[in-house]
Amino acid sequence: MFNEIMPLADVSENTKVQIVSFSGGYNFVRRLQEMGLVPGQIAKIIRNSKIGPVEVSVMGSNLAIGRGIASKILVKVVYE
Repeated sequence: MFNEIMPLADVSENTKVQIVSFSGGYNFVRRLQEMGLVPGQIAKIIRNSKIGPVEVSVMGSNLAIGRGIASKILVKVVYE
């Protein structure tokens, strides 16, 4: 599972990840980028209870991302 690419929705709480890519159309990707979710950006999973939204901290802001959207954001775990 070292550097495995996985959906954001599958990542455990208190884990740092690097955004790799998105699975979606132009408007979907643009909206995510407007929120600060860009490939290469580091984010921390604040809350992921496996039901409801995934709470992510990115660029000093906390975002609540629906599970459907979170499943289309591909990330890899950052090991420090």
